[in-house]
Amino acid sequence: MNYRKYLFLFLIISFFTLLSSIVFSEETIKFKWDHFILLNKNQKVFVYVVVFIPYNQLNFQIADTSYEADVNISSILYSHGEQKGGDLWTKKIQLKDFKKTTSDIDGILWSFDFPASSGNYDLKVTVTDLHTNNFGKASDKISIKEPKNIWISQPIFFKKDSEKKRKWLLASKINAPLDSVFSFIEIYTDSNFINDYLLRLRMVDKDNRTVLKINKNATLGSSIENYIFAIPLKKLSEGMYTATVELIKNSKTLYVTRKKINIVFPFFLSKRYLERVEEMSYITKNDEGKKLKNAKPEEREKVWNEFWEEKDPIPETPQNETSEEYFKRVDYANEHFSTFQRGWKTDRGRIYIIYGPPDEVESHPFERESPPYQIWYYYHLGKRFIFADLSLTGDYTLIRE
Repeated sequence: MNYRKYLFLFLIISFFTLLSSIVFSEETIKFKWDHFILLNKNQKVFVYVVVFIPYNQLNFQIADTSYEADVNISSILYSHGEQKGGDLWTKKIQLKDFKKTTSDIDGILWSFDFPASSGNYDLKVTVTDLHTNNFGKASDKISIKEPKNIWISQPIFFKKDSEKKRKWLLASKINAPLDSVFSFIEIYTDSNFINDYLLRLRMVDKDNRTVLKINKNATLGSSIENYIFAIPLKKLSEGMYTATVELIKNSKTLYVTRKKINIVFPFFLSKRYLERVEEMSYITKNDEGKKLKNAKPEEREKVWNEFWEEKDPIPETPQNETSEEYFKRVDYANEHFSTFQRGWKTDRGRIYIIYGPPDEVESHPFERESPPYQIWYYYHLGKRFIFADLSLTGDYTLIRE
């Protein structure tokens, strides 16, 4: 009897020991990516994939004098559920500065390629953190055609670094202002004769208006030719565009290819900065708000940092806990309390941002004698707030505190 008891106890301990050694994975990694199709010198088709992973999506561990993360990226082509191509890549990332490991702006930009045959595919990309087994997934449908007669790639975007080397950019988020970004176009023709064409790049906005047009003369024969357009971003506004490339002969359009592109200005030069300043109205004094709002673009970062540094409770840490908590509350209010106006402007949003999450919410959505109402209790502050949906539109007004 005692033998069975000890055996049972041993099995229980072994089970929990095994359970504690298992690394459970979650789909938590968020990344941006892009893909495009090019030919090699033998006119064989290759799929190119570019992935950007913010550092704060990865688990960095201390290694001697640096911080290290290990990542797997798989890029696989599927047809009717069957793998038809792709590969797996592993990369080690080393950083000297701990603050960078928490950045959602800085990250690793990684490009790779693999051969592919013509057909319709599901392209699936998976990023896996090898320290935690956490992962992120993305997919897109792509169609690959063997080059015949005339073939033009979608426009591919890049910038030049200090050494004039090309650095691929994600079309889903191209940060401006740069003096120019560049668009790379690959053209294949199988003609035995050399012909002159007009190659045109048009930037078309969301209202289908051509806001920028660039022409180039193209001389094409039986070969692959590359053309590069310099796109002056200063002539464009923030927003989504369709980069449209047209090959024209004798006023007739022979081939068209397109790529969506999203122009995003850096935070301190964008509309988002002014939106954030407005959202700070519950924490700024009148003169502070005016100073932030009226700062010249080149002064905004300095004024912003000075404001939040004064409110940093633990200057020794890389994070500013006050600003992080404040905007966490703002974002929650916008997500949960928005009606005909942004959530942070509503009464519930204002109370949530100022006091944080209530200790208890008492909801009364269906009342015969009164409109729907909520009571928020802040026991630790000795406060209570009553909100009522007087207009029956979901916009709760503060009626008593």
